[in-house]
Amino acid sequence: MNTPAIEWHVHADVVVLGGGAAGLFAAIEAAEMDVDVVLLESQPAIGGSSRLSGGYVVLCETELQPGPRRELLEDLDEAHHHDSNFELSRVYVDNAAETYVRLTELGVEFVGTMQFAHMSRPWAHEPGGIGGGAEIVHRLERAAQRRGVRTVLATRAVQLLKDDEGRIAGVAADGPEGRANYRAARAVVLASGGFTRNPEMIRKYGRPGAEKILPITGKGSLGDGLKMGMELAAATSYLEIGVAPSSPMDPEVGGSSLVNYKGAVLINKEGRRFCRESDVYVDLSWAGLRQSEELMIQVYDSCIRRDYLDWRLSALLGLCPELSAPTLEALGALLQERWGVDGAALAATVCTYNGYVAAGLDPDQGRSHLVGTAGELVKIGSGPFFAVVLRPGTTHFNGGLRVNRNMQVLDARGNALAGLYAAGEVTGGFHGSGYMSGSFLGSALIFGRIAGKNAADERRSWTDDEKGSLELPPA
Repeated sequence: MNTPAIEWHVHADVVVLGGGAAGLFAAIEAAEMDVDVVLLESQPAIGGSSRLSGGYVVLCETELQPGPRRELLEDLDEAHHHDSNFELSRVYVDNAAETYVRLTELGVEFVGTMQFAHMSRPWAHEPGGIGGGAEIVHRLERAAQRRGVRTVLATRAVQLLKDDEGRIAGVAADGPEGRANYRAARAVVLASGGFTRNPEMIRKYGRPGAEKILPITGKGSLGDGLKMGMELAAATSYLEIGVAPSSPMDPEVGGSSLVNYKGAVLINKEGRRFCRESDVYVDLSWAGLRQSEELMIQVYDSCIRRDYLDWRLSALLGLCPELSAPTLEALGALLQERWGVDGAALAATVCTYNGYVAAGLDPDQGRSHLVGTAGELVKIGSGPFFAVVLRPGTTHFNGGLRVNRNMQVLDARGNALAGLYAAGEVTGGFHGSGYMSGSFLGSALIFGRIAGKNAADERRSWTDDEKGSLELPPA
């Protein structure tokens, strides 16, 4: 379609906005269909928030985790508090096994699985190599290069452009040499991430207190794709409720720690436990946001510390600044001096917790496992003792543009915006009001693949026969 009102500077079949996991996989799958692909990344390097992630990917029916899709679907529904776009969960599980195979074809080697909260099985697949999201990004970036994807860095999209029939025809973007218009003969894929680093949008869409959430995300998470979509009257899904903390964060160096999943307890400024430490870190962070000064202090001993350091994930997250002391009382005194924590109450709380572990019953918080329903509780009793001071942070927000099962962006009436697809954090609905560890990167990969394939095949007509029929069993 000719668009004489627009001067096009770069031509492609598919233009992908964003170089994280969703955007890279979309670009790869589009290029596999023998179309010309341009990928625009706002930052000087590829990877976005995906590169910073722990890299776990929730998958089913794989050689490492043969558990069936129906069980994963049930677990996802539970993790999402039965409040999400359930159709997207069906799409997720139906495409999980194929995505695993595709990732391995592209060079990603998974070395094991992990069971987190809300999981009946260890669904979370761990990548080897350099580990974490960086390994997956590395493999996808190389795959995109081999397939001829033209990657343009430090170039920030600012406006989606329509042709004279109202289809999305391309995008205007600002780069080092100024503004250029990129033509997408078939479709544009939005994979530009969320808005965790946009304080104005957080204040606008988040509930009171959301501005206190600390981001552990890529610097390009400014909400560009969301704003461009909304300017074209795209609908949103779970936007407000999706502004939520997801992971404890160290306010000094910006790292994260999950040593509670090896046996640490979480203590507030008053020296008391305030949550069940085995729960998913989203719920832990919400509980932390309600504490005095949002402090959530991990307290543990030398044995727990050793076990944590042997866990591959600890190396990926990095070791946050620790306080240490030979006794719990001395550790409490340090925390009281530096952070105003009730040190005496802290020591007493840990001693009480150890009694709960010995008795096999935690009447205060109901903790019975290390993480989710896995792992046997351990006492905190082998000095020296350690503490890490954290506050609620986030690796992502759950809400964004509304999409259908084909990853087409929808308007308020449920109609697809012709020529526009989306995947990753810019979308909303899959997670709804909850979250399962490893499913955010998983959804970026699975939905990114779908978006890329469909964008390259934009002229295809979708039928009811392709919508699947997997349902939860009756209660």
